[in-house]
Amino acid sequence: MATVVLVVIVTLFVYPQRESIISVFRMTDEPLIISKGNYGQSLIVELSFSHEGLEEWLQSLKQPYPLLMLDADWIARSPKIVEQIKKQNMPTGLLGKQGAENSYSIEQFNKDLKIYEKHFNNKPLWFMTSDYEFGTNLQQAVFDQEINLLSPSMIYAKNNYQKTDGAILSLKLHEKSKPNFEEYTKLIETEKFVSIEENVFGYTIKTKKIPE
Repeated sequence: MATVVLVVIVTLFVYPQRESIISVFRMTDEPLIISKGNYGQSLIVELSFSHEGLEEWLQSLKQPYPLLMLDADWIARSPKIVEQIKKQNMPTGLLGKQGAENSYSIEQFNKDLKIYEKHFNNKPLWFMTSDYEFGTNLQQAVFDQEINLLSPSMIYAKNNYQKTDGAILSLKLHEKSKPNFEEYTKLIETEKFVSIEENVFGYTIKTKKIPE
């Protein structure tokens, strides 16, 4: 079952006194990292390791879903969970490796992108590196693929979480993470999270399921 994102045209004020018509697929008219919105809070989940209970937790989630940023190596070794994500029609993006000091090459990005496309049959709407560092060349390469650059404005921790308008909040599910899925479920049920597109522009993207 495939998902087609209906490309909705919206108006974004990129510079003062100038209107640019930007599609949902390309949210900016030059390489620009989106790290904050304006209309509520958004939740993303960085996923590069399958902790015990992950599959059941993902299955328990209900719309509106968080945005899942998926590591390419994790995608390749987790076909069962990937199929479940696709079945639930959950929004996904591509999570790269660390980008500090240009250590994440364009060649590696292209390799990771091919893995994503192989499993999801289309390009991701979103890309970010695992350390939120983006070299200029990487930014341009991602932009040339018509993929939006993303970075969270907050990393979730129970002891310091504060609701903030426009925030893009990230849950990190990496190998060294110690996830508490019950806590995450309570957070999602208690707070109202909106999609990144709605957070930035104030509208909701509609998706359409196409029968196989």
